[in-house]
Amino acid sequence: MKKTLLLINLLLVLCLVGNSKSIQKGPYTVTEIAKNVYHFEDGNDSNPPGLVLNDDGQMESMNNCSDMYLIVGKEKALLIDLSNNVKWDSTATESLRSLVYERVGDKKFYITITHNHGDHLGMLPAFVDDEKASFWIPKEEFNGKDIFPEGRTAYFAENASFDLGGEFVINTTEVPGHTAHSTLFFLKDKDLVFSGDAIGSGTGVWLFNEESFYTYKDAIDKLISYIENPVNHIDLEKLQIHGGHAWQSAELGKLTSQYIYDMQTLMQEMAKGNAETEEMTASFLKFLDTNFKYGTATITWNKEAADRYVDAMKK
Repeated sequence: MKKTLLLINLLLVLCLVGNSKSIQKGPYTVTEIAKNVYHFEDGNDSNPPGLVLNDDGQMESMNNCSDMYLIVGKEKALLIDLSNNVKWDSTATESLRSLVYERVGDKKFYITITHNHGDHLGMLPAFVDDEKASFWIPKEEFNGKDIFPEGRTAYFAENASFDLGGEFVINTTEVPGHTAHSTLFFLKDKDLVFSGDAIGSGTGVWLFNEESFYTYKDAIDKLISYIENPVNHIDLEKLQIHGGHAWQSAELGKLTSQYIYDMQTLMQEMAKGNAETEEMTASFLKFLDTNFKYGTATITWNKEAADRYVDAMKK
């Protein structure tokens, strides 16, 4: 019998979406994770999320699903991210548009993007020429990138909010590091945040150079201040983090505020040289050679850079 890494299919259903039912259409699986909030995954039974091993433990397939989240308010709907460019199913564009508009209905439809990486922009062609779709885009992250339709795109600054109607309000904040202006989208008073790759999805946030680590360190401190600020109405006991690659969190189950606090502690332990480490063998980028771990948090970075960091902190 085929095995999937970390029991992906089972745990994602049990840990991430509870008793919610999923439906499949074309290459996509859609699950309602809260009332009028939907998780879209570019994987299905024929091409399941994550690493699939055969009976001999050898890799049979790998689908690094990249997730989208649709939030449907009373007046407007917002789709967060556009996943991978799905080429393994010829119905991808048709299926995605159908699944989205079945849930949006006659409401005004907007799309936003957490960060400027291809696996979160892949299905942009499905909507770029679609007059029913407008775009609400982080200004600094996409500064100088002429990829969204003129006349249907509005750019927002950090900490902008977007009212979808019916007490569905999106609040934003930046967590740079993975990219220069990676953006988190909080659903106000619902204790849900959609984070893309800004803080990883459970198996490691990738920081591509030395500078990005220091940027991320400050950003996590800032994020903790944000979630603890009473004005943002976040219940830390209930907060659920939905990352850009949900299959990666299967071993941890739900990502909670503890995940963010563990990130902060992890960087403190890295400064002392005390963080648990493991060799990173799956990366195609040589710089990303080590996973640093504490609690539920993992940072994927570089061993030599981490050693220099420890030496600098001793001075």
